[in-house]
Amino acid sequence: MAKIQKTAHRLVGGRAYYVSNLAAWSLYGLLQYELPPEPRGLPVAMSAVAWCGTGLLGTHLLAWYADLRSWQTISQLVIPFAVGTLVLSALMNAARAAVGSLWFHEPFQSTHGWVVMAHYVQGVLVISVWCAVVLTANEVNHRRSAQMEALRLALIAQTSQFHALRSQLNPHFLFNCLNSLRELIDEDRNRAKQVIDQLSALLRYTLRADRVETVSLKEELEAVEDYLTLEKVRFEERLRTRFDIDPHSLETRLPPMLLQTLAENGVKHGIARLPAGGELAIVTEALEGNLRIEVTNTGKLSDATGGSSAVGLDNARERLRLMYGDNASLTLTDAGESKVRAEVVIPLRSSGLPS
Repeated sequence: MAKIQKTAHRLVGGRAYYVSNLAAWSLYGLLQYELPPEPRGLPVAMSAVAWCGTGLLGTHLLAWYADLRSWQTISQLVIPFAVGTLVLSALMNAARAAVGSLWFHEPFQSTHGWVVMAHYVQGVLVISVWCAVVLTANEVNHRRSAQMEALRLALIAQTSQFHALRSQLNPHFLFNCLNSLRELIDEDRNRAKQVIDQLSALLRYTLRADRVETVSLKEELEAVEDYLTLEKVRFEERLRTRFDIDPHSLETRLPPMLLQTLAENGVKHGIARLPAGGELAIVTEALEGNLRIEVTNTGKLSDATGGSSAVGLDNARERLRLMYGDNASLTLTDAGESKVRAEVVIPLRSSGLPS
């Protein structure tokens, strides 16, 4: 059953609610009862006031009850509204009859039974229309609030993505690449040209990533390979890499720079701190409608969860949450034998965002 409102939204309390509810019942009373000449005019008028006043109070209580339930689902309100409609129509008729018989001492005639039944059915129809109008108005308000929330989340996503991207190719990495490149120019010009090409490709990918919401895993892997190749120029034999990629996962869409964040985290906070270096392994697997990405590096979990690493991982988690909700996750765990494992799970289907 479709949601009416996912978040709390109060209907009772606004000026528009009170004015519209009072105006509707007043207009209904005027249209329903045409005042006959005296001396019957006053009893009929007072009966109309009792009838519509009871309806006004009763519908207000129904709206208050819906607010109390936070307008959660239609199914949660159908039965209370239906019961409330039947009871309220009976109360409206009772109030009308009480005014006539107790205040004005109107005698009850046998023909009044059909009139009471007609008024009861009429009351049920009127209150049902009120319920439909209120539910529709609340749905419109929800959709408007949902649109505003979507715009707010989009702004947060863009801001979060900006901070995440800014934390990736930081000046230290660029300075290290340039220092390595300066040495290679004198030692191996051909390799220096390759480094320039790879650095240019990585920078170009970073600039493009700032303009798109998702990229394919294949594109992300190419950027990560360029990054790791550049880092190998500095670490040489201390940095060893291994890839185990599921071919069925290559076209899956994911946030740009997500895998690169995990790779940089493993190199910077794991392998770079070890004199003997270590291995960084990337494994992907398409399984049960999800893509699982596993990045394992040599190192300690305590070194991979503090400082700038925590900021980068938190940004990555926030981007996943905004894009996939609870259907995606990013975890960092101790893999044993001085290894740290970062695991990302995202749906295989596209998030629906433009790439």
